[in-house]
Amino acid sequence: MSATTTTKNAQTLLARMLRVAKSYKDYNVREYLVRRTNDAYEGTKEKPEEFEKFAEKELKWMERQEKVYEMYGSERKSVLDDSTDDVATTRK
Repeated sequence: MSATTTTKNAQTLLARMLRVAKSYKDYNVREYLVRRTNDAYEGTKEKPEEFEKFAEKELKWMERQEKVYEMYGSERKSVLDDSTDDVATTRK
C-alpha cells in the first residue's frame, strides 16, 4: 500500500472515530474519547499504519459502547444541563 493511501485511510478512520466519539451523550465520555483519538493520531502521525491498527480495534469498541450508553445511560447529558428547578424537585 502506498504512503498516500495509508495516510488517507488513517484520516478516514480518524473522522469515523471522531464522529462516533461526538455521538456520546455524556460530556465527560465524549470529551475523553475525542481527546484520546486526537492524541493517538498525533502520536502516530509519522506511522499512519500504527494508527490504522489502533483505530480499527478502538472503533469497534467505541461503537459497541455507544450503543450500550444509548440503552442504559442517563437521559441528561451533563450535570450542567440541569436547571435549578429540576435539582430542587429531585431532592425532595
